[in-house]
Amino acid sequence: MERLPFKVPQKNKQIFLSSSRDKINSLLEENKKIFSQYSFKILNQPFGLMKENSQKDIVKRALSFSKKSDPDIEEKISSAPKFIIQTGHQPVFFHPGIWIKNIFLNELLKSPIPDRCMGLNIILDNDICKDLSFPLPALSGSGDLRLEKNHFLSPASTPDLPFEEYPLPSLELIKEFTENIINRIKPLENKNILNNFINFSRCLENSLYLCSQNYKEGNLGECLALARRLFENEINPVYLELPFSQICNSNEFLSFFLEIVKNIEEFSEIYNKKLEECRKLFKIRNQANPSPNLIIKENLIESPFWIWRKGDERRKIYILKEKGEIYLYNDSYDKIFLIEKDSLKSLFSLKALLKEKKLKIRPKALLLTLYNRLFISDLFIHGLGGVKYDLVTDEIIKEFFKVEPPHFLVISCTLYLDFKSSPGSSDFKISATKKKIRDLEFNPERYVNELSLSKKETIHIKELTGKKARLIKKIKGALSPTEKHKISDEIKDINNLIVEKIQPLKYKLNKKMEEEEERIKQSKVIHFREFPYCFFSAKTIQNLLNDQYPLSPSDNWK
Repeated sequence: MERLPFKVPQKNKQIFLSSSRDKINSLLEENKKIFSQYSFKILNQPFGLMKENSQKDIVKRALSFSKKSDPDIEEKISSAPKFIIQTGHQPVFFHPGIWIKNIFLNELLKSPIPDRCMGLNIILDNDICKDLSFPLPALSGSGDLRLEKNHFLSPASTPDLPFEEYPLPSLELIKEFTENIINRIKPLENKNILNNFINFSRCLENSLYLCSQNYKEGNLGECLALARRLFENEINPVYLELPFSQICNSNEFLSFFLEIVKNIEEFSEIYNKKLEECRKLFKIRNQANPSPNLIIKENLIESPFWIWRKGDERRKIYILKEKGEIYLYNDSYDKIFLIEKDSLKSLFSLKALLKEKKLKIRPKALLLTLYNRLFISDLFIHGLGGVKYDLVTDEIIKEFFKVEPPHFLVISCTLYLDFKSSPGSSDFKISATKKKIRDLEFNPERYVNELSLSKKETIHIKELTGKKARLIKKIKGALSPTEKHKISDEIKDINNLIVEKIQPLKYKLNKKMEEEEERIKQSKVIHFREFPYCFFSAKTIQNLLNDQYPLSPSDNWK
């Protein structure tokens, strides 16, 4: 396991792309070759057949889902795709550095390179909806820029439920949320920020309407994802979308689940070992980062999957070995399912049980990206946040499946909000001012020339400075502590006399430091890269990509 040289772009409008666009075709072909060499089986089914069936099923599901927001989507996609290029994220108010994954995917599909590709964005609605909030710029009472936080859902009343378990928000909640933000950003007098968010607020309301009309049981995750999709309409999205929850009842995903739990002893040891290696590499002390180790006991091993009943919180699945039998087990649900030796029989029995008991099985983070990269995509597009997970995922693929992991792409960007002015300041200036204020207390004579003093005052301070110099020389030769203490007190008295004269300078420096600190605070708002995508426009990011990563002088991305 090695660190990858990927860093957050430090400058405004800077894009990081791990591989140039003209190499994407070769990456796809290399991955195709890598996949063709896989000889392992999933529940006695060859990898190649498993992946082929998985992709067919997912394209069908994604097409059906995407038509609900774009009835003409089928006309925009490749009718006979050779490759699936995929990305994905939780349905949250993420920043442009994450949003660029979707826009980059869209631009790839519309360009002549690569050919015959289908794009897919997986909505990770199986993740916990922890803190659905985002930062926004606002003005303080004194008219200074400040970072404020706005909550879509109240944290106090938000249980730890996955997005797919949250019901649709009410129109009243959406209106209250958007109107509150509009009122807070209006005083900025920034038309771009305001107009972008007003456009997004309409998309959010339209999304609620579409979800209410199209879905028997719409949820918060789909509503937020669809709002983002509608917000992208200005760049004409041509990729498909699908919530991951709609994949998890497929034969392919459940076969993958059963394959892992049937080999849980070997898998859990590899899983934990690779997490420890990652923590050591990155010097991570937090044992939950990037993911907690699986609990391993004599007859009970934690699996890298979640289980829950509809409307319930996520719970761990354990594999219990008892009297020669293997069970899915949970403290709340007890013995859930007996894993039979006949793989096919076990698969269909599990499907029937999940449907009957209204149970859901979902992967934890590392298995989520592993499944997507191996069984859904031909090339996966990560953001910088996903790379650390995939360092571990790559190692698990190598050791458990005994194969070379497929290549992936990484893209991110830094994009600041376009404020009219940018106060220039730095921590260095504040540090220098603080140092000068402190020096005033101990060496005030150094700054006398910065004051407007009378001739008499100047002569007096020069006399005091001369006396202080003599005392400093004298204290170095003092023998007794009593004598040193006496001389030190005399020096302090001289300093205090001079400090009285330079109080105006000290006041001026304190005032300057306050102003510099205020500039720093405002500069941090102006150079903040994590404002939500709904304050920007997809067209802006599309243009950045066009400027920095064009295909060739003759190609057009529009």
